[in-house]
Amino acid sequence: MARLRSYVRVFFIVLIFGGLIGVSNTTYAKSEVSIVAPNEAMLVAQRHVQWASENVPDFGDWKDAKLSRPVVYYFPNGTRSAYEFTVLVNGKPSGFILVAAQRYMPPVLEFGKGEAPSKRLGRLGAARIQDFSTGGHRLLYYGGLSYGIDIGKGKAMDIYGRLVLVPKAVKLEFSREQVANAWRKIGASPASETNTKVLTESITLKIIPSVPVWTEDSYWTYNEGVGDLGGASTSYPNNVGLNADPWDLWDGCTPIAAAQIIAYHEHPEIYESGYYTEEYKRYMTSLVDILHHTMGTFDTKDRKGWTWWCGYPGSDACDGIESFASEYQKLKNEGIVSWSLVNNYDAQPTCTLGLCWLWGGYIHEGDVIKEVDNYRPALLQLENGGKATDGQGPYEDHSVVVVGYAKNSNGQVEYVAIHSGWDMYDHYLAWGNWGSKTHLVKIIPEKR
Repeated sequence: MARLRSYVRVFFIVLIFGGLIGVSNTTYAKSEVSIVAPNEAMLVAQRHVQWASENVPDFGDWKDAKLSRPVVYYFPNGTRSAYEFTVLVNGKPSGFILVAAQRYMPPVLEFGKGEAPSKRLGRLGAARIQDFSTGGHRLLYYGGLSYGIDIGKGKAMDIYGRLVLVPKAVKLEFSREQVANAWRKIGASPASETNTKVLTESITLKIIPSVPVWTEDSYWTYNEGVGDLGGASTSYPNNVGLNADPWDLWDGCTPIAAAQIIAYHEHPEIYESGYYTEEYKRYMTSLVDILHHTMGTFDTKDRKGWTWWCGYPGSDACDGIESFASEYQKLKNEGIVSWSLVNNYDAQPTCTLGLCWLWGGYIHEGDVIKEVDNYRPALLQLENGGKATDGQGPYEDHSVVVVGYAKNSNGQVEYVAIHSGWDMYDHYLAWGNWGSKTHLVKIIPEKR
């Protein structure tokens, strides 16, 4: 696979610089209007709380949970996109549920045990936007994990505090048939009915156990002491591990996601002993720092933490994964890292000829099911449409780790279970809640 990508790159470099082809920007279709009322969204959320408490690991405490009043999110064109409900257990936050505000979207878009995104956006807004208020600034949501604060003139502050240009309209990859069936089931049940039958019929949930979890943005660094610091003069590879990095605090979502997958295949016992141990922190920061280097993740002011999708004529996500083992072994020989290395890694992106950056990618339910069933966490690269304000790249694209799925009796995947990179909890994302260039990178371990 790596050799094929290399040959294809050479061919397309010649074409691009010869002026024969160009790279077109993603286009977005106008969204249709079919509003879900807040009271109906509340009913959906109540049912989902009960379903999750009975069917999803570690959600048993949601059985008698209550819900907050909804927080409303909007598409960039001003139409409502979602309602966020904080799940309250004994009066304290215990996760969130995001319910669609439009009927062409599945009833539940995302849910998880982590902090409600509006809380994080509120902290960012209060710290960085003059005269910020939740009443005076609209919150944006335009696809899986794509949250922001509307600051006007087509710009937003995303959930990482970056300034981005947002699309005027969004096209997401939902299955119309699957969405219609989901709303039909809910509509067939009385409005007063809160039992879970409508949500639990023949749902199969499979989660890969004990996949390490990691996040290294400034929130966790300052509040939990998980990550290492940035902004140091120490150069690579002397920064590897808990030493301060020469780059920004944010190491990049793609190195962080890939590090979790490699740690699962290499030394799961380090994770199982607890992710707040000194050994776990040192091991995970070492993997992230090395992958940041091998992937060629950007450290410049306008592209901090940004990594090229697979197939780019230069260092990219797949190159970094495939060259990780040799780089790691070199650092081990130099005494910079000490843990043993078990595998080499092959990265297989679901893109035409592996050129995700050029044509984008695709994601099939069968690929997700196969990887999870074979106990191989996969890299999911989400395309959601935001652009950097300097126009140089799609900053809203985000890499996460696929660790499971929930599928219905027809074999259709309704949710993918992921590590989002925001917190230390599993996060569940509705199938198709992403842009058309979203793709998987299958990461295959090969014994050395």
